[in-house]
This record gives sequence, structure tokens and C-alpha cells, in this order.
Amino acid sequence: MQHTAIEPTVYICDFSDGRELTIWSNSQTVFQERRIISELVGIPESRIRIVKPAVGGGFGARQQLHSQPVAALLSRKLKRPVKIVNSREEELTSTVVRHGASASVRLGAMNDGSMTAFYADYKLNTGPYTTHGPTVLCAGARKFQYAVPHYFFDGRCVLTNHASAGAFRGYGNMQLAFAREVMIDRLALRLGLDPVELRLKNHVAVGGHFPGSEQSVTSCEIKECVRLCIEKREEIDAAEGVTDDGEITQAWGVPFACHGSGPSSKEGLSSAVVNVNSDGSVELLVGSADIGQGSETMLSQIAAETLGIPLAEVSITAADTKITPYDTGTFGSSQTFICGTAVRRACLDVYESLKKLLSELSGEMVSLCDRSFFIGKEKLDFQAAVKLAMFHQRGGVIIGRGCYKADACPNPFSVCMVKAEYHRSINAVRLLHLIEAVDVGTPINPLTVEGQIEGGAAQGVGYTLTEQIEINNIAKKPLSTDLLHYKIPLASDLPRIHALIADGYEPVGPCGAKSVGELSTVPIAPAIVNAVSRASGREISRLPLCEEFLVLPNVTE
Repeated sequence: MQHTAIEPTVYICDFSDGRELTIWSNSQTVFQERRIISELVGIPESRIRIVKPAVGGGFGARQQLHSQPVAALLSRKLKRPVKIVNSREEELTSTVVRHGASASVRLGAMNDGSMTAFYADYKLNTGPYTTHGPTVLCAGARKFQYAVPHYFFDGRCVLTNHASAGAFRGYGNMQLAFAREVMIDRLALRLGLDPVELRLKNHVAVGGHFPGSEQSVTSCEIKECVRLCIEKREEIDAAEGVTDDGEITQAWGVPFACHGSGPSSKEGLSSAVVNVNSDGSVELLVGSADIGQGSETMLSQIAAETLGIPLAEVSITAADTKITPYDTGTFGSSQTFICGTAVRRACLDVYESLKKLLSELSGEMVSLCDRSFFIGKEKLDFQAAVKLAMFHQRGGVIIGRGCYKADACPNPFSVCMVKAEYHRSINAVRLLHLIEAVDVGTPINPLTVEGQIEGGAAQGVGYTLTEQIEINNIAKKPLSTDLLHYKIPLASDLPRIHALIADGYEPVGPCGAKSVGELSTVPIAPAIVNAVSRASGREISRLPLCEEFLVLPNVTE
């Protein structure tokens, strides 16, 4: 599968003087790219500036270098800025794709449904270069959300002549979750158990931990996600019914899913600076890159909430290596948890600095309650306290800083239900409804969370039904070179999507939040396959489904 962001990979490099290099790039990892380019072109990082303008999608494709060094060296040679824009063919054949995978899994259980063992032989097609292969492989091993006493994972990356594989939304979790959740559904059928109850019976709980992990689960609202999905499913069935007339058979499929809030290796690092203006407004500086998911809005909301000021009083500058502090990059669904924690710490540092300065100026103890400052009996809100501190004869400027090196990776959870129908005479499938309920702790911006669910679901539908880079094995070249031959879903191909958010709280997250971006895509493939399998009565072990079924568009009013 290829990322197919609407905006292609593009960069402008200005290395005209051969000394200072400036790059404008739709990048997810500006600081990582600066480090690598420094080695490639042989100049110090201090003389390289990478700026991320507004970006039209990333999904992991912009998490590594493409042709930026080529453009930089051309610019130095020509003594003029150089711009390179990929064509759609170059995007599909010369950037990166999702790792193709082969997963052989075994699941052991007692007659009552208690899972006793899980075994996975997991192979990834990493293409001709290693790139992200080993980390994608290991990340998949750490996303098993059922409490089995015996867990064995055997994973390998395989070098091939296929397209180069790299980071992609779901990062190793998508492929193995598909195999696991399809297998659990087969187990439920074999034992005559409800597939939801079987999963709930074996699911990890707060205080427990995933197999192979020492990190405790600190929040989990999987039961609330189930309740929300069942309520919506019953509402849909009450309005439409469930057809089974011999020609058309409709059925529901369900999986559970999880992901992480940052890299599962807990290697995420982020920092933030808050400059306080004399009128009480603030300028927030972060190294995190917004690639269309709305992280700049969310980080501004965390700052406004922590400081107790209106959102309009927060301006943000992000992902500019010359003026913003370090961030490892936008990947691993890390912006809310890792960068959000850094922002919250920077805002709390503002409070402490302001409180200390007010105490020095007034000669009295200053207390802080409900985001207001008390000097004796005098109560000051944030804006008033800032003005007093900065315009006093002995006043000063307030700057807060915060840094967070991940020491946790709380797991968000989701439950997905898909209603699909199978047309027996023409061997065709159609998707009707897709329900996804997520546990993301406290949603910082519910509308953004819903948007992530809807976008992630659409991407998962394409992954399941039609998307595939086809290779001509004789010519050793890709056949899928444009969007006529590489089939991303249109609006008419999508089922009706119902995005639901469970009421939760993550105690180690900023303002109680966890991640959602990658989580939303993970359960879509097994949900669709389990629904189609139950409707058609056939076991399905391979994607995309268009290789086995005719895919009908979803006709909506």
C-alpha cells in the first residue's frame, strides 16, 4: 500500500552561497533530516535550516529523506534555489510503501474461551533497503492487548526487489492485528461464543500489562467502547434490519485494536518554549510538525487550558529548526502525549516563574489557586499578573520551557463494527456501515478526534478492498504508476462512518489525553474481513479483497 497523500513530496533547497542551506520541505521529522543532511553534504547542523510549511498529509511517507540532498547539491552547483516536485508516478514507485507481510499465527484456548497461548511467525517485505524495517517489525510485537500466559513472537525482515518499504500509519500493527483478529473470530465460531464477549473475557485491564511488556496499563475504556458500538449497531439494525434472503446476506464483523502514544520503545523526545507577551498573550514554540492532523491547534489548546487564557491568546510556531526547540518528529502518534506533555510543562514553568517574580516584587507569599494568583487578599488572573510582573520597576520577562523524554507509552484502544453484505450470484461485497468507538483518554479536541477516525477508516477501507502496488515480475517494475491503476477509495466506495468517543481519562497524559491518529486505521481491515467472512461463509486470509470479490460501491441517499 502507498500513502497517496494528495500533496506529493516536494522541497525547495537554497544552497546558493555554498555555506548556509535552507530547505522548505513537507517533512514529518525536520530535526532528524537536518542531522542526516549534515552528514551527507558535509556542513554543520548549525548552518542548515529546515522549515515545514503547511503540509497536505504525511502518514509516515515524509518520515525519511527523499531527494533533498540532490536538490541541495544542485542548488550549490547552480548557485540558485532548486525546487523538486514528485509526479504521482514517482510518488507510487520511488518513495516508500507499507511493508507487505506474511503472518502465520496460532491461538490456543480452553473450551470456555480463555486464551492460553499466542504464536506469530511474522515476515515483512522491506524491499531492497532496510530503512524502517526492524523498528516496524518490533513495534508490531508490542501491540498484543490480550492477557495470554504464553506469548511467542518470531519476526523477520526480508530484503526483496519490491518497492522500498518505510513508515506508514499503523507502523507494524496493521498487518499483525489483521491476522490476530481474524483468527480470534474463527476461534469464536469454532467454540460457539460471541466474538465480543470472547475478546472482553481475555482483554487486559487497568493494572495489567501486555504480554512481553513491563509497562502497566494505566487506563482502558474498552467496555465503554463496546457499549457505544452495540448501541449504534442496534439502532442501525432497528432502522434497516439484517437481510438474509439467499441472494444477499448481511453480517456484522468486529475486532478490537490498540496502539501507542509515541514510539513503543519510549524513545520520543520533545520540548516547548512559551514566550509571554506584556498583554498576557503567549507565543508557543514547538519542534513538532503538523502534517494535517491538527496538532498545532491541539497543542495551543493545551497551552490555553493550562494557563487559563482564551485560545485566541495563543499563537504557535512549529517545526523550524532555526527557531523552534528540538523534537524527534511526528510519528508514533506522539504529538498529543509527548509534545503535549512538553507544552504543559512549559506552561507550568511559566506559572512558577511568574509566581516567584511576583513574590520577589511584592515581598509577600504568592499562592496559586484555580489558575489565579493571590498576593495577600488581592486576586489576579493571568493577564493581570503578567502586566504587574513585566511593568513593575523591578519586573522582568517571563519565558517558560518544558521538555519531555517519554517514560511511558499509554495505549489507546478501539472497537470497530462493520456491516457488510455479500451478493451470492455475482460474488460481490458491499460495505454499508462502519462504527468505530475509541478510548483516547480525554479528547483535547473532539472534532479533530472524529476527523481522525473518519480519515483513518477511509484509509483502512482502501487497504482492505482495493489498494495494492502491483509488480510486473518479468519487467521487475511496478505496474501501479497512477491513480487510475492504483485504486484509492472514492466517497462512493465508503460505508457510512459513525465515529464515537468513549469518556475516559489517562492519568499520565497531558490533560488526561492519549493518542488517536494511527489507532483509527488499525481495526478496519479485520472488521471488514470478519463481516464479509460471516456473510459469505468463506474464510479469508489475504488482502486486498478485490482479488477474490467484486467490490460494489456503497449507494447512499
